[in-house]
Formats: sequence, structure tokens, C-alpha cells
Amino acid sequence: MLLAGAALTALATTASQTVTAQTQRALAALREKDFALAERIALSAAQAQPERAWRTWLIVATARERRRQFEAATDAYREFLAMCRCPSERTYVLERIRQCQRAANPPRPPLPISKRLGPAQRQRLARVQQRLWTESSQHFLVRAHNAELAKLVAEQAETSLERICQIILPGQVYPHSVDVYVWPTVEEYLKHAATAPEWAGGSFSIKRSDDGQVVRRIDLTQLDGQGRFDTNTLDRTLPHEMCHLVLAEYFGDAHCPLALNEGLAMMAEATVDNRRLLLAGAALAGSGRIPLPELLRMERCESDNAEVFYAESFSLAAYLHARLTADEFREMLEHIKTGLPLDEALQRALYVPPDERFLARLDKAWQTEAIRQSQFLRALEPTMTASR
Repeated sequence: MLLAGAALTALATTASQTVTAQTQRALAALREKDFALAERIALSAAQAQPERAWRTWLIVATARERRRQFEAATDAYREFLAMCRCPSERTYVLERIRQCQRAANPPRPPLPISKRLGPAQRQRLARVQQRLWTESSQHFLVRAHNAELAKLVAEQAETSLERICQIILPGQVYPHSVDVYVWPTVEEYLKHAATAPEWAGGSFSIKRSDDGQVVRRIDLTQLDGQGRFDTNTLDRTLPHEMCHLVLAEYFGDAHCPLALNEGLAMMAEATVDNRRLLLAGAALAGSGRIPLPELLRMERCESDNAEVFYAESFSLAAYLHARLTADEFREMLEHIKTGLPLDEALQRALYVPPDERFLARLDKAWQTEAIRQSQFLRALEPTMTASR
């Protein structure tokens, strides 16, 4: 982003007075987040004086990217590249093109395990064998009392980790190895897991062994209460706990709001639970809501409001992720990592001046969208029910 600022600043010092005046107006509109106006002014200058104002294509491209018009932004970046000879600026713009292309054509999420397993394979995965089987992959060492399950968990763990590092923490590299234990029953899980909440079917831990080694571990459960293979273990619990593990190492000793942490972990799951979005919208529209300032301060959720807490946390994280570019989202997390509260981190990521009313405005915008989304899903409920 520093290079982007330098490149944009250079626009105002390398052109004629007429072009410079237009550039200054376009840059001012860009700073005020009036992206449509910034694009119009810069595009007019670039087309009127292509030899003198070619650098204004960078403003056009930036404005389009901020409006999530990724294909059009790519075209503008290419116009800039056609005239640019500065190696560092070319490197920056080529990376922006790659980011736009990825955003315009996001990878389709893999079909959840629950949709891919047939009855015969589910029966095989429900078998508990005496032997503890081990399966290795690039990042994981999986142990389970079922050889087929151990292999499947290793595959799904790699898929989940890749998705977390691409979508939730874009650009993040995870160089560590993780031990994964799959226990046959909840009772066995509670007996052996390093940290095992009684209400959960999975957990993660990061501990230092006696010889000084850092041990990263995820514990899961193989069977549900009826003795059947629990597909939620792979669809939800594994990616959820994986995200918590990656976030714990990403933030280190820095504080990450519990609501954001849980919201991102739910985003990592293989399927979207529309019930959370329905509940979030209903809560925010009624008297049972948790106000955003309170939601961000919560360090634990009590049993009487746990469902609303998780629903609102998921809704908020998804709202922020959908409205920020990958760079903006990553910058927001980086600012939180330095100790800033979420609203200040978001303002800095968006390059907007400090505003004491920002959190209230964010709360209102999020509520409006969450309620609208809930109403939309509720209108689709008969169709959704019929398609199940």
C-alpha cells in the first residue's frame, strides 16, 4: 500500500497544470471514497490527453477495484502498464491484476463431505477398529481408529487449511505441523483431548512439551450420539478448530475480539448455516440483540445468549469480509494485531479519518444488511425446505 500511495502521489507532480488539477480532484475524491467521481475525473483526463495523463489510469483502476469492478479494474491497470517503465510500479500493478483476477473468479468451495459420502462409505467410516491408524500429509499427522477415516481427515485438513490461508487470512503461510486425534466417542474425546469443553465435539491446543517443542493439536470425535459417523466432524468441527488454531498463532499475544475470532472460525466451515443468518437478523430486528459495542467487548458468552452471540458473530464477520477487499481485510487484521480495537483498525484499513461515530455507523449498516438478508432467506424457506 505504501507503493500505491507513492505511485498515486507521483501523478500530481509529473503532468501539465491542467492534468495536475484534474489529478488532484480525482485523488481528493478517492480519499473521500467517492470512487465513482474519482473514476470519472481520472478517466476523462486519461482519454483527453493520453500521452500526458496516462498515469491517471492508476486512479481509474484503484477506484474500480474499490467498487469491486474487478474486470474493469484489470483493464485500467493494463492501460497503465502499457506506458509504465518503472520496475517497482510494474511489479505492484501486476500484483494488483492478479488480485483482481482472483477476486473476479474466486475458487468454488469444494462440495462438503456430507454431500459426497454415500451410505456404504458412511457405514465404513463408522467402524471403530482396535488399532490406532496413522496418516501423514504435508501439515498433519492424523491418528484415528479407522484407516479410511484417518486418510480422509488428512485430506480434509489440508483443504481446510488452504481455504483459511486463501480466503480468511489471504497471503498467510502456515509452516507448522499439527497432530490430529479422532476419538471414537464423545466420552473418549473428553478423556483424552488436551482441552475438551464438555459441550463441544472438537477442540484445539498449543502447548510446549517438556523438551521445549511446540505441540499443535486438534481433537475430534468420530461418532454422533446414535453411533453413526458424524459428518459435522469434517464439514464443521475440523475447519472451525483449524481456523482457531491458525488465528491463535497469527495474533499471538495480541487480543482478537472473541466475536471476530468465532465469526471467522464459522466462516471457515465447509457449509454456511443459514439458521445463524436467520437468527442474527431476527435478533437485530428485535429486543434480543447484542449491540455491536457490547458484542466486541465480550470475552465469553453466557448460556442464555450463546446462540445469539454466535449468530451475530458469524453475521458480522461475513459482512466485513464481503465488503472489504482482500487487502483491506488483511490490513484490518494487521491493525487489530497491533492492539487497535476493531472499529479503529477498520478505519485505518479504509484510510478514513478517525470518527467517534464510526462504530455507530458500522452498527447501523451491519444491522440493516443482516435484517435484509434474514428476510430474504425467510422468503426462500419453502424453496430451501423443498430442495433438502
